[in-house]
Amino acid sequence: MPRILDNSQRFRYAIIFQWIVVGASLLSMASEASQYVLLRQMGAGIEVADGAADASDWREQVMGSTQFVLMLLAFIALVLWTYRAYENLHGLRQFPRLRHSAGAAGWGWFVPILSLWYPYQVMRDIWHLTQRYERPAGTAGYERDHTLIGGWWALRLLTIYASRGFKAPVGGETIERIQNYVLFLIGMDVLHIWCALATIYLLKKLHLFEQGLAARVADDEPSPSPEKLPVAPAAA
Repeated sequence: MPRILDNSQRFRYAIIFQWIVVGASLLSMASEASQYVLLRQMGAGIEVADGAADASDWREQVMGSTQFVLMLLAFIALVLWTYRAYENLHGLRQFPRLRHSAGAAGWGWFVPILSLWYPYQVMRDIWHLTQRYERPAGTAGYERDHTLIGGWWALRLLTIYASRGFKAPVGGETIERIQNYVLFLIGMDVLHIWCALATIYLLKKLHLFEQGLAARVADDEPSPSPEKLPVAPAAA
């Protein structure tokens, strides 16, 4: 009989960390907006408080490092959830032609070049095949359209490659260039927020499919035969 592993805890962690990324990105935007105002004042020749620039730089470094760690944790949580969901499809033994191994749902996120499409294909398989086992194609509730996954993956790739589009200013840069870099960081935070929200929405959809799958597998399990049932002791 097919056997699936519970993925609800990994789902919860993945959702929690995505919301944390949203919160951290909002705080980062507020910090960057404050720094941008400070730079505008300096560019206009307005005197600023002693140590204000150093304090702003220190705050940005702390925010940037914290945000990076939180985004890394959110990414790991997403990979772990994806691996378990794909592993469960393999455990069903209903789909002998799954395009990837269960392990590819994990390492496929990290291998250069392959990471451009492996995770997308894995997500598509989870979307379709989890539903296919739960309900036949064409029946009520079956969502064949996977445009959501395509949009989510495009947004994720855009966020990844946009982050490499502007080099951080170094010593001797003009205030105007630093201002442009701060605006770029604010734009990246907006992308991070949208990407996290899209991930949350997608995971919630897929989790509903997983719940239906778990219920279907439970219904398919045979009841114990009469000879295997415990025998109640006879009343005295």
